[in-house]
Amino acid sequence: MSACNQASNLPPARERLSEGATAINCMGLSFTNRLGIAAGFDQCGKLGRSAGNLGFGAIELGNWTQENWPRSLPAQHPEAILNTRLGIRLAATAPVSPEQETAQLLQLIERAWFTADYLTIAPGWLQQAVPFRQLYRNLLRLREAQQTLESQTRKSCPVVYKLRVKPGNEEVHNLIPYLACQEVDGILISFDFGKPVADAHYRQWRDPELQASTCRAIEACQHHLKGNTALLTNGGVCSRQNYLDRLSAGADLVQLHNALVFEGPDIGWKLSQ
Repeated sequence: MSACNQASNLPPARERLSEGATAINCMGLSFTNRLGIAAGFDQCGKLGRSAGNLGFGAIELGNWTQENWPRSLPAQHPEAILNTRLGIRLAATAPVSPEQETAQLLQLIERAWFTADYLTIAPGWLQQAVPFRQLYRNLLRLREAQQTLESQTRKSCPVVYKLRVKPGNEEVHNLIPYLACQEVDGILISFDFGKPVADAHYRQWRDPELQASTCRAIEACQHHLKGNTALLTNGGVCSRQNYLDRLSAGADLVQLHNALVFEGPDIGWKLSQ
């Protein structure tokens, strides 16, 4: 927050950041640049849209559940340098079945609809061994509910589906063709060593081959995409070169998380300029 406030008082820095940004339109939204903050860093939106002052075109809040819904919702920062898009990650609480998880997600989507610019969900049944008909039925419920909300509210709120991938695994595209055929708005490929977030895991990303395998996996995903489905990715973005490599591999939007923890709040500026 201190870094955000300082950045808002530096007109030359404001001009440099605006000039260095590469805008993009995807999922029906305009982003001032292609760099974002992944969910988990700012769970409740204390930083919120003011993340633009740190060089980010988007920030994803959450996870938000029915039980931990923030009491106060994030608002536009009056002195924001960039118009930062706000995503919200939604998660069900201890579902006992795919159908119950879907029912919870439907309630959460409706609740967050007017707060978010886009929503991200990671249904457990999407990457579990469930019968295909059950997977299809639950995905259809989510897609139809989204379309109904868009029709009723006349507001578009893209929904991104997150797939978690272990770093080094290049066989990540099994579900990509299916999700693309269902015309989902976006797919988030999250390369994740799992918890706890440790310095040792972060250092592993300095391996050039691990970075290269991650880019090959993104290329494979992009190869299977069709239509307007956006490809988002996070995990292991530690430098400007990592960021550029992910974009070159086919990612539309790139998120980071651990680099903010281990490199400091100016990492967004270093990557986006």
